[in-house]
Amino acid sequence: MVTDEKMINTALTRYRLGTIFIWLGVMTWLPFIVLRIAGEKPSFFWYLPVHLFGVVGGSRLRSTALKELDALAPKKNPLRAVGHGLIYLGILVWAPYFYLRLIAQQPVELMHFLPFHLAGVLGGVFCIALSYVFSRKE
Repeated sequence: MVTDEKMINTALTRYRLGTIFIWLGVMTWLPFIVLRIAGEKPSFFWYLPVHLFGVVGGSRLRSTALKELDALAPKKNPLRAVGHGLIYLGILVWAPYFYLRLIAQQPVELMHFLPFHLAGVLGGVFCIALSYVFSRKE
């Protein structure tokens, strides 16, 4: 028999597992960065699937868990909207990279695109965190 307590525990476990997946997806790049610093040229395409599986899969797990917990969606405010916009732009930075590399078959340096990706994603996360802090004070 499934009780409300078991459902809540399952949803909380799913939320925590999603957070772990996100962190594992982000931390996938540590060996890549270490190898680049050491002068090696590791293939970007070995790390990308693990990164995407962790980040996208973890965010989906967290989203599903929040819906199961009937968590209230945070209030919409301009800072949160800017944060989401920056994250989307940070992800969209990769569209020209993949176009140039895979379709146009031109040599493209990964490091020309990475700073813009990180600036967008980290800036967006910072804006959303700030929005959360401001909403907690109200």
